[in-house]
Amino acid sequence: MESTSKPKAAKESKERNIQVFVRVRPLNSVERAAKSCSIVDCSSSREITIKERVNDKISKTFGFDRVFSQESKQVDVYKYVVNPLIDEVLSGYNCTVFAYGQTGTGKTFTMEGEKSNDPSISWQDDPLSGIVPRAMNHLFDELRLLGDAEFTVRVSFLEIYNEELIDLLSPTDDITKLR
Repeated sequence: MESTSKPKAAKESKERNIQVFVRVRPLNSVERAAKSCSIVDCSSSREITIKERVNDKISKTFGFDRVFSQESKQVDVYKYVVNPLIDEVLSGYNCTVFAYGQTGTGKTFTMEGEKSNDPSISWQDDPLSGIVPRAMNHLFDELRLLGDAEFTVRVSFLEIYNEELIDLLSPTDDITKLR
């Protein structure tokens, strides 16, 4: 029997453990200078279409749980993808956000973002802040609201590159070879 005190997001996640989101980055300055064109079209909020370069012919269409177009903002991605997970984490569930893609596709910007130089801008309002700093700030804001309760927070921030596993939070340069 399902507990009625379980958050709605946790109830829904029992039916869907894994969700796949895609964020399509805009062309960068080098690509724009070379007059490159995007071959990815976000045809809906759940679908992308890959076009051939000749005649804009559609070659493949892929469906996802959610697609974030080139115009998407950091806060939009956070609110839709990670914000619901904070309630689950506070309820004791383990949650993972896994960024996957080729080099140069925007994973680091989406996950880490950049810090605005203005210290008066909060994490919620910072247009450049990525998923990791938003999630940490959001989590600790929620824990502060819970008062005198004691919590243990464990965070992993790992990178797999060229079959090597790197702990990005480790004070040493330990690298583990994957086999």
